[in-house]
Amino acid sequence: MKFACINLPDRLLYFIIFAMCPTFIWAQNLSQSPYGRYTLGDQLPAPSAAFQALGGTVSSYTDSSVLNLDQPASLTSLGRGVSVFEGGMAGMIKDYQSNTVSARGINAGYSLVALAFPIVRKYWTTALHLRPITNMGYSLLDSAEFDVEGKTYYTYKGNGGISSVGTTQSFQLHRNIAIGAELRYLFGKTNTFAETTFPDQLSQIRGSRISNTNQVNGFDAKFGLTLQHCFKKQKVNVNDTTLRRQRKPTSLDSLHLKFGFTYKPSMSVSGSSSLLAESFFGLGNLNTIVDTAYYRNISSGTVVMPTQFGGGFSLANSSGKWMLHVSGIYTEWAGFRLFDAVDSVRSSYTASAGFQWIPSVTAKRGTFKKAAYRIGGYFSDGFLQFDGKPVQEFGLTLGTGIPFDIPTYYRKPARSSVNIALTFGQRGNVMDNPLQERFVRLAISFSLNDRWFVRTRFE
Repeated sequence: MKFACINLPDRLLYFIIFAMCPTFIWAQNLSQSPYGRYTLGDQLPAPSAAFQALGGTVSSYTDSSVLNLDQPASLTSLGRGVSVFEGGMAGMIKDYQSNTVSARGINAGYSLVALAFPIVRKYWTTALHLRPITNMGYSLLDSAEFDVEGKTYYTYKGNGGISSVGTTQSFQLHRNIAIGAELRYLFGKTNTFAETTFPDQLSQIRGSRISNTNQVNGFDAKFGLTLQHCFKKQKVNVNDTTLRRQRKPTSLDSLHLKFGFTYKPSMSVSGSSSLLAESFFGLGNLNTIVDTAYYRNISSGTVVMPTQFGGGFSLANSSGKWMLHVSGIYTEWAGFRLFDAVDSVRSSYTASAGFQWIPSVTAKRGTFKKAAYRIGGYFSDGFLQFDGKPVQEFGLTLGTGIPFDIPTYYRKPARSSVNIALTFGQRGNVMDNPLQERFVRLAISFSLNDRWFVRTRFE
């Protein structure tokens, strides 16, 4: 008899971590950008450090030991019988500059928790994942001086974010064709506050506060397709007397060309929204509410998510010593609706490219020889716009992937890795936009691979 079994005591820790991670992700803060005031918060990049180091090229990237959750069809490339647990975190330093002031912010948080495993080896792979999609966490203070009112303070704050929990199903239809689908549940809320106070006239002039809360609870989906073509190897007979012990003829390295496509349809996600405008006397938390000027509550509304198309290609040699990735994503943000309201957004595209090189794929020793070195870059024409001028973004990325082997069931090795990425970028400029951001982002992700399903024989 043959059974597929899983060594539960050794794997139970994975499930405990996966169950606890919703608390960690909900408490994170991955953005302090005032641009997060729009849509449902600041859009976060690809969660895995491996893809961030390649400029965010996710459309056609496949790896046997790293999860690419932005391409649902990529999971079939995981090693045969290997299960992958992946977690990541990120930190960022940002310099903000306008025409009058400048500031600096530092933030950090979790970026990904995912678990992938085969259902039918080589044909069907599934994944469960939990990740933040957007984040909002800014605080701005401005002031002005008037003859009658005296000094006036303007305070703008925002917090919260949207996360997702979902599953991805990937199928290998043919040796060179794979498809996949992702279904995820979006949840979370964002809160924005705009407050005006008059510290010189606390007992004479009322302050005003506008609070807006948007909450999302609904499903959306994404689909993926990968096509691969392997150029034929050129076999060469060995006649050299120094290599007579070699039984088989050598073969030159072949090229692998892979195309990847993704499609995310526009979907209406359920949610609720509330808007409250009130006046008060006092300052800070020591204030007395005087009047409610306006209140609106949408208990059952919808958020229309934008349609997105993605495509790209990868070129690599069969040994995996080097890989070139190019991808582009077009998002129809013009169709985005936040409870029937039109935001300051426009349809936009993002183009990215990356290159990966491994000094020695077959090296058994030497961390630097086995490591993957990555470089990339990206450019976005900007989905936000102000006075008809888009907020463009571009960046340069660097990173490395350090592999290591962990003995698994029956001592069969499975390749795990630690991936690190650095991004140097800029969003907006002081000439055309109200704010310019320059940032350095550090991302670290861990891909732990193991063999869970093993056939056991009983005589």
